[in-house]
Amino acid sequence: MNAFLKLISPRSTRDGIALAVIFVLILMAANFVFFHAVGGDLNPPVTFIILQSIVIGGPFVTMGVIITTHQLGSLRRLSLLSRKDGLTGLNNRRTFIELAQKRLESMGRGVLVLLDADHFKRVNDEYGHSVGDQCLEEIAHRLKWNLRVDDVAGRIGGEEFAVFFAGATIEQVRVIGQRIGQPIPFRSNGQDDHLTITLSMGAVEIDPLQTLDEHLIRADDALYAAKDAGRACMIVWSADLSKPVDHKPLAGRKGQQSAA
Repeated sequence: MNAFLKLISPRSTRDGIALAVIFVLILMAANFVFFHAVGGDLNPPVTFIILQSIVIGGPFVTMGVIITTHQLGSLRRLSLLSRKDGLTGLNNRRTFIELAQKRLESMGRGVLVLLDADHFKRVNDEYGHSVGDQCLEEIAHRLKWNLRVDDVAGRIGGEEFAVFFAGATIEQVRVIGQRIGQPIPFRSNGQDDHLTITLSMGAVEIDPLQTLDEHLIRADDALYAAKDAGRACMIVWSADLSKPVDHKPLAGRKGQQSAA
């Protein structure tokens, strides 16, 4: 049914007019067939059949086009809401995993990074959930600003995010991570507080022989290691996380009060 609605739904005003004309022509043809098949001695002029089709069928055709367009628009909005996080506009967890899996299958290489906002609960407790929402929006903005064309990002938990850097190397992701990991400023309900939030990140280089679920587990292990290492840093997963590949804290900004 959805495929049929998409097929007959106009994408512009011109398409709508063309679709209405097509349906009216179909009605005209049906009237001709009807009068010749069961009309007996009835032989109305061609102009009568045309006017009858337009006057009687036209309003119903127009109404049908409008209803179909509205219905398909509603379906598109519902589909978007089911795939996106309503606050940040990023992919939700299900959509992120779906898209990351496709990137993994098509490219076979890249880096998966899990990110967690440091001490985010403190932001909600001290400044309220509306400020916490602003904080999450700013984190999402920072991620979007640093994404490349084929990269996939999503909000996969309350204050947890994920990025699949398709085709990237660990060295490239370290550079991007330095930009993403700089303290992120956000507002406190118009007050004079200059707040920032930092991110802990766990990264894992894609192994074509491993599944996405296995990569997520490894990235999560690296993220916990980043928390244990003092937060505000990126840890790259290795077979022995007691000897992490990269745990240098990311530089902070002076003169700002940090929420982390």
